[in-house]
Amino acid sequence: MAAPRGTSPLFTRIYGQSVEKRDLFLHGKGELVGGVLLIAGIHGDERATVLLLESFLEEKLAAAPPLGFAAIPIANPDGYARNSRYNANRVDLNRNFGTNWNAASVEPPGPAPWSEPESRALRDLILELRPSRIVTLHWALAEIDADGPQSTALARAMWEALNERERAPYRLRVWEDPPGEGWDAVCPGSLGQWGGYGLRYPDGSAPAVVTLELPYAPELPRPAVLPEDHLDTMRHIWAVDASGYMRGVEKAVHKMLDAACAPL
Repeated sequence: MAAPRGTSPLFTRIYGQSVEKRDLFLHGKGELVGGVLLIAGIHGDERATVLLLESFLEEKLAAAPPLGFAAIPIANPDGYARNSRYNANRVDLNRNFGTNWNAASVEPPGPAPWSEPESRALRDLILELRPSRIVTLHWALAEIDADGPQSTALARAMWEALNERERAPYRLRVWEDPPGEGWDAVCPGSLGQWGGYGLRYPDGSAPAVVTLELPYAPELPRPAVLPEDHLDTMRHIWAVDASGYMRGVEKAVHKMLDAACAPL
């Protein structure tokens, strides 16, 4: 990702390497410890998340952020290179985190929690920077998903940044407590579960953690229950008209990320 002409991030650093030794890049501006961490490309085939975070980062490099923020546009570079959900070990990184890890996960979780270099590197970076807020981008559940009571205010701020028309393809979903009996079947071993319920910093605090799930069809209001083929619909729309999809979601996503980087 290139910075806009005449500007540069305060830093770009390598925070680890992938299975195939691709560098894991972090870009940031402002005071990072205790700031905001934005993450995309955990699933390498979710191309829109990468492009949206890159375009947001380029926009922000020209302005002084009210809070320090860091961005990881591609958390799974091996999967991105293959256009695959998984990393080079065929592991779903969003099932490899240490809270509620489940060997029987439908998506391959790896042989053990934290078995993958990409998830370990991200864990170690978060423990180093201790971000107060973590927002990850995925597709295509069409929701703003908050994990843990500490995350509710952030999710609501992101929701309230949108007008009524922009909200239509999304829903706001807040889990102040773990989902209850059987919750180990709900995204086991995900970054959201680890960050929202398992992660505590040395001072006892926990970050606000929101998963921003892009809409499967940005021109459609989100139904209460997504159609079974919503992911296939998303992939078809992306294959046929990726630029049109980006135009349909970019403004609203940037508004939500702006809200995530602003004082609450």
